[in-house]
Amino acid sequence: MNRIKRIIALFLILILFLSIPIPILADGDDNAGTGDGSTGDAIKGKGFYRSGEWMYKVSIYVGLKDTAETDSSFYYNYTNIGEPVFIKPSSFSLPTGTIFGKNNKVDYLRGSEMKYAYANAVKIITDNPPPVPITHGGNLQQVKNYFGDTYTLEMVLNAIAHHKGTSWEGLVSNIDFTIEGEKGKQNPKDILPIKEGDKYTNKVPWVIIYEPVAIAHLKDGKTKLAFTPTEYAISQRDGLFNFFYNGDDAQHIAGMTHANLPNSIVLEMDWFGYTAYPPTRSKEKWSNERIIKGGGWGMRFLRANGTNTQEPIIPPVDDENGIGELRNLNIGDYRVDTDVITSFTVGTTERITPDKPATVTIYVDGRAISSTDIVLPDGGSQLVWAKWHTPSKPQTMNVSASISGNSNAYFIGGNNKYVKVVDLNENIPPDPVAKDPKTGKPIQMPRGFRIPRLPQKANNTTASWGEWSAFWKANWVWHEDWRWNSRLEKWVDYGEWIDEGDWEYFWNQYSASLSATYKIKPDEKVPTAKEYYDTWEMKSGYGLNIEVSTNVFYNSSSSDVTGVQNVINYFPEFNYNAYCRLSEKISGGTNAKFQLKKNKYSPYNQRVHFTPLWYPDEERYTIYSEVIDLWTPAGMLSVGLDDYINIKGNLFDDWRIVPRK
Repeated sequence: MNRIKRIIALFLILILFLSIPIPILADGDDNAGTGDGSTGDAIKGKGFYRSGEWMYKVSIYVGLKDTAETDSSFYYNYTNIGEPVFIKPSSFSLPTGTIFGKNNKVDYLRGSEMKYAYANAVKIITDNPPPVPITHGGNLQQVKNYFGDTYTLEMVLNAIAHHKGTSWEGLVSNIDFTIEGEKGKQNPKDILPIKEGDKYTNKVPWVIIYEPVAIAHLKDGKTKLAFTPTEYAISQRDGLFNFFYNGDDAQHIAGMTHANLPNSIVLEMDWFGYTAYPPTRSKEKWSNERIIKGGGWGMRFLRANGTNTQEPIIPPVDDENGIGELRNLNIGDYRVDTDVITSFTVGTTERITPDKPATVTIYVDGRAISSTDIVLPDGGSQLVWAKWHTPSKPQTMNVSASISGNSNAYFIGGNNKYVKVVDLNENIPPDPVAKDPKTGKPIQMPRGFRIPRLPQKANNTTASWGEWSAFWKANWVWHEDWRWNSRLEKWVDYGEWIDEGDWEYFWNQYSASLSATYKIKPDEKVPTAKEYYDTWEMKSGYGLNIEVSTNVFYNSSSSDVTGVQNVINYFPEFNYNAYCRLSEKISGGTNAKFQLKKNKYSPYNQRVHFTPLWYPDEERYTIYSEVIDLWTPAGMLSVGLDDYINIKGNLFDDWRIVPRK
């Protein structure tokens, strides 16, 4: 398109990438082929990958508001304009039957499952992108330049439009955008990243997300996977494939799938509420969950360059009244002052027996907190974990592990984790004033406010794990020893019973599950609330209570599971993302009850949240809550809950003017 010129570094403001600029082609343990089209040094009976077979999965999002920035909620402020596009170099041909993943990292972070497709069902374009850093010998700066170039953006936009059977204009013509406070359909010229002279005309921001892809040839000789690091991690986590080095199904390519590929491109700063995870050391494997959260993706951001842009208008109270800057809640890896469980996976090349166990020691910031002896059958593996308590102040901490006592044991997925401990109290809503202190008039509904959709976050309500144990199974065998006895003048058996038994291994399976019940209702101080069957009705401006009851089941030792420790409550007036209230445990141990913390703005010091006076009449006021921090060796269990009350009228309806006596 003539109106768009090839300009390096179109996506201004921040460079969002960090990587290890060393062109490592394979992990030392990997079974890697060559780039010449043959299997090269790939060992038969094992999976492999070729240094010349790589791509990028690219997704483009457009901002729904001219006020959207990198600290805005991606869920509510940006929309995907089409399915991901794959950019493939012309230097190789796709292997027949290659399987792709159709979703992108944002989809997976929102809880989407893997969707598979063959090449004829995805959009693939051929160009000359730079190779993927580390895994395929690429240069990170070249990758940045390529995805910061308007030529690339134009090419991907054309591909998405062609795949959808429309034009550039058609991609955005049916989307409602809010510009200068007015929401509705807009002139595509004001939306699209078109350059006229030295100025771009887009009045809303654009985001390009790209993920490196490497093609894995599995050892069955038939299956070929064109996956991102996230998709390799999800497949490993869900037991679909084993990319590591032990077991009958081992593919021997984890150096690529769990080290080099997720390290190749990572976020440098937290954007849109997504956490930036630093790369690991060379050859150090990432855990599956760490890859899913933050491995192997980059972003470029094009600001809204239209005129008359404004600050966000929701909520409607200004900074003088304590609103401050809107921001997404970053729950980090752990919360302050919380019991957590951190795990590592240990495998073995040969069996480990009780007479020579492997000792795993786990450290937090260099301080040993647990030491565990383990046994493993030949080719076996298991989690090894430690329960510990996080500090009272936010910080980044290092959790690591070491093995002693048996040289056959090794870590699968690495033995070093950097975790972010955060304080959730930083997002408490401000004083819910009913009247504007400047005008004395009731607070009005924010311009353009619409009741938001509930968050769709994945629940994780069950977990399973186990430990190997070994016991000696005796097998007494008589060993003959015939010798001549001259006194008896005959042959006598001087043999003995010898135990020729062996160690037998038993897998001890454990599990845990979480369920919860949830109820919101008007506070006892609300004079005009009414209950119709199981649903409450009240006027806006009053307070409400939230009660959560948790039910935890487990069949392991109580030291291997924590109870639920935090409940986070989100509210519609803040689009479920700007502020939150925390609940605290009021009773119970493992099975506990939670209520809102006491509200410092409540005249009676009640456990309430005040609904906004301006909330739309005759509408549901729905609260979304997340029950979190039930930790097991297999990770954290959590569940999302929601309930509502009906709003009818406001608290001023309960006031009346009478003559003064």
